[in-house]
Amino acid sequence: MTETRIIAALAYPGLQLLDIIGPLETFNLAAQQLVDDGELKERPYRVVIVSRDGNAVPSMSGLLIAAERSLADGVDDIDTLIVPGALSGDASFFEDADYIEFVRRAHARIRRLCSVCSGALLLGAAGLLDGKRATTHWMDADELKCRFPDVRVEANQIYIEDGGIYTSGGITAGIDLSLALIERDFSRRLALKVAKRLLVFLKRPGDQLQFNSFISAQSQPTKFEALLDWITEHLDKPLDTATLAKRACMSERTFRRRFEADLGMPPRRYLSHARIIKAQSLLETTSLPIAAIASRCGFRSAEAMRYAFASELEVTPSEYRQRFGDAALSSASRSG
Repeated sequence: MTETRIIAALAYPGLQLLDIIGPLETFNLAAQQLVDDGELKERPYRVVIVSRDGNAVPSMSGLLIAAERSLADGVDDIDTLIVPGALSGDASFFEDADYIEFVRRAHARIRRLCSVCSGALLLGAAGLLDGKRATTHWMDADELKCRFPDVRVEANQIYIEDGGIYTSGGITAGIDLSLALIERDFSRRLALKVAKRLLVFLKRPGDQLQFNSFISAQSQPTKFEALLDWITEHLDKPLDTATLAKRACMSERTFRRRFEADLGMPPRRYLSHARIIKAQSLLETTSLPIAAIASRCGFRSAEAMRYAFASELEVTPSEYRQRFGDAALSSASRSG
């Protein structure tokens, strides 16, 4: 009989709801999947919430999170403790002596200690990340570095494990981490089944950038705004750096340098991201064959688009359509 592992999450006022619900539901679905498949008779995970006094606490959105344990209760039966984040502008959650003492006590007794988002700040305040690699939400990375200079912060990582402590990036990264832990506990097959039920990818590697640089580039003011709009409208054309430089009325060398300085990536990489984004949209909303989508997005061939998807998203275009496309439209598509 498989031992039931208790997955506990620390709850405090103002926590980010998705930081705690995402991971717990991921473990919960894995437990149910194993029972549904007949592999186990009893659920191998049980999720619990720990609050200061065992009472419900309000999340950042105002929704109450019910708890069944308090900080004073024992931790010896806990397998994994998850520390969620909150808006770090309100420093009370990671400067609270009771929470700090609790995670220190838990760390000494449990198998795994994990943080999601700015929850890493509480682990840092407890001194548990000193000398270790760690990550957090990209918006909190500078604060983690500033407050805890002995922590080796790697801001762009989805999740990191160092010395039995797991830290993860913002919000949905907690689901990525949970899937990785489920795979370690049981199998890749189980983690894949859970990922499919959640409609998420298995798996974003821990070292994948947590904040898409293409999205970041598009969200910032830039002197190339008109050019970016033109690119979006002409992705089906054979665009290259020379063409874009001419459009921007610059020498190719100057254009390449200024474009990368302004948008954080070279023109060629921007074009690749733009084509993938357009292809994703067409896969989600049309029944066009893969080859036709590849042509509309400016890929040299359907195979080139498959390669781009495999490199950037770790799925094929057909797999992407199956997961995120309109069901009626997807059933009409025969290519891929």
